[in-house]
This record gives sequence, C-alpha cells and structure tokens, in this order.
Amino acid sequence: MNVSSCESLGFDAAALAARIRLLGFNEQNLRHDGEALQRLVIRPNTESLLQNFYASLLAIDGFSDKVAKYSSSSRIINTQRRYLLSLGVNFDSEEYFRERLAIGSAHHRIGIPQSQYLSACQRLQSLLIQHIPQEIWRDRAACEAMIQFVLKITALDMSLVIESYCASRTFGLERLLIDERGERERLHHLAVTDWLTDLHNHSYSRHILADVLEQSRMEGSPLSVIMADLDNFKQVNDSYGHLVGDEVLHIAAARMASAARSHDEIGRYGGEEFLFILKNTDITEGAEVAERVRLRVNSDAISARHAELQLTISLGIAQARESDNVDSLIDRADAALYAAKLAGRDRVCAEVPTRSNGEAARTASATTD
Repeated sequence: MNVSSCESLGFDAAALAARIRLLGFNEQNLRHDGEALQRLVIRPNTESLLQNFYASLLAIDGFSDKVAKYSSSSRIINTQRRYLLSLGVNFDSEEYFRERLAIGSAHHRIGIPQSQYLSACQRLQSLLIQHIPQEIWRDRAACEAMIQFVLKITALDMSLVIESYCASRTFGLERLLIDERGERERLHHLAVTDWLTDLHNHSYSRHILADVLEQSRMEGSPLSVIMADLDNFKQVNDSYGHLVGDEVLHIAAARMASAARSHDEIGRYGGEEFLFILKNTDITEGAEVAERVRLRVNSDAISARHAELQLTISLGIAQARESDNVDSLIDRADAALYAAKLAGRDRVCAEVPTRSNGEAARTASATTD
C-alpha cells in the first residue's frame, strides 16, 4: 500500500476541492496569489530562503542526525529548493496533493517527529513573510492578502503532510499487528500440528476430543472415534530406513485426510497410529468412514524415494457413552483396533457392547477379506 498516494487517502477530485474550500481559498488565491508568491517572494530570494531555512532545521535537536542517515546536505537543500519552487503553484491539482502527501510519508520513514516538522513549517512561514518586498508592505491590503496566502498555503501543506504521516504510522502499526498475528498463528500451528504429517499432534487431538466429548454429552448427539494403525510399518523403517518411512507416513496421512469428511478431526496419535474424531456420527456411519480410509490408503502403491510400497491399515471404532472420558473412549477404540489386528489386519472392526455390562467386546463387525 502506498500511503502517500491520493487514492489511498481518499483524495479524489471532490475531496481535493473540499480541502481547498475548508482552508478558505478563493478564486484570487487560485488564479493569482500563488504566482505572486513565487514571482515576488520565492524566486528572487530562493538561495537566501534555503540558507536560512536549512540553518533553522539544523538547530532542531536531533534533526541532522536523523536526516544524515538517509541523505546528504546538498541533496536535502535540492529537495527543499524543489519544494519552495512549487509552493502555491497549481495547489488545487492532484499532483500538488500527491507531492505533499509523499513528504509526510518520507518524514515518517526517516523518523522525524511531527513536532519537528511543525517547528520547521513555522520557521518557513516566518521566512516567507520576512522576504515580502517593501513595496508590498507599503500597500496594507496587498500585504495582508500576501500574508494570508502564506498562512493558508503552508496550512494546506501541513495538513497533507501530517495526514500522510499519520496514515503511514497507522499503516505501520497495522502491518506490525498483522505480522504479530501471523507469528502467533504460526506458533499456534507449530504447537498443535504434527511436524511430519501436518495433522493434529497427540496432545491437541486429546484436547479436541475432550471438548467434542463434552459438547456431544450436552447436545445428546452421537460421537465416534477411530483408532487406525498402519500394518507392519516397522518393516518399512527396518528395510528402507527412517527417511523413507517418514515420507511414507506423510503420504499415507494425506490419503487418510482425503478419504475423511471435511469436518472430521484427524491427529497423529503416535508413531504410525492415528486418531479420527467423528462428530455427530454413530458407529455405523463411522464404520463407513473407516472403510473409505482403508480403501484409500491401500488403493495404490506409495512411491517414496527409491521404494515402491503397498500399505495396508487396520482401524477400530468406538462410539461415545454417557460415562466416557477421553481415556475410556480411546481405550475402547484401541481395543477394536487390536481386534482388527488379531483378525488378520487390513480391516475395520467396531466394538460391540455386551448387554450385561455395556463393556466393549473385541469383535469384528466389518472385515475386508
């Protein structure tokens, strides 16, 4: 964003005209007074004005140190010369406004406080009035008109510079807030995300499950969880090394996420084990989700570095009960997963509650042989 542009600060043609009216300029000012200021005051005395004005700037505490970091004295004087020779010339134009707005942005960038800028403007006003020629001073009406124009045109410039200065500062603060917000989000992402799979990590998965479990209990809505484990994954690390194993895990996790629903929460629970949290889902619908995940994981061979691997996955499902906490619900899903492993792997198993005590029996409810 260019905060020194007319458009960025809302200075369209109507706003330019409104600012001119606000400061009390009239047709005489627009047609003649700017030209008269240049012809009678500024151009005949340019070097004297520059010399005295620059000396007054150097007298401001800290001014020279700030400016010296960005520019030489000759360049500063040349910049001031261009400013003086444009003062009051076509001051109702977009170009004039844009140049003054750019001054405010530059002052903010350099680090010159507004108080120093206002002090310099007051000094410039005094210098311009002091250089009004004697023949104008002898004409009371003409002298009054010239002084009023000097005060008005410097007030216009000050209003634009300060407006741009404040906008630059505000924009800088907004950028800082955005950067800080982005950094907080980045740190939060690192804190809750598994570095390898880009899924939720173990602790955050349990945190989500605790919240969802409470919400499910309050709303009376079903909640199911899936514990999933890649089959014989240790052989991958042993045969091909951990770099291949890491890449296989990353690809497998992406396949799981693509097979799950958009509102399902998935986390890497540990090693090659994963936890799915299925809100508003009973165990029957959860089994359908699990089967899609199983089919997606082993649909094609995974290419990782120099290896081509065909993976399978086992999954166990449990539905939350009124008495469940995070550990008890995960334990029952883990028991169903264990049943899937015992039944031959590469399958989906769901707990089957007994009628006597409601405990889960490790019984396969869905197989894929």
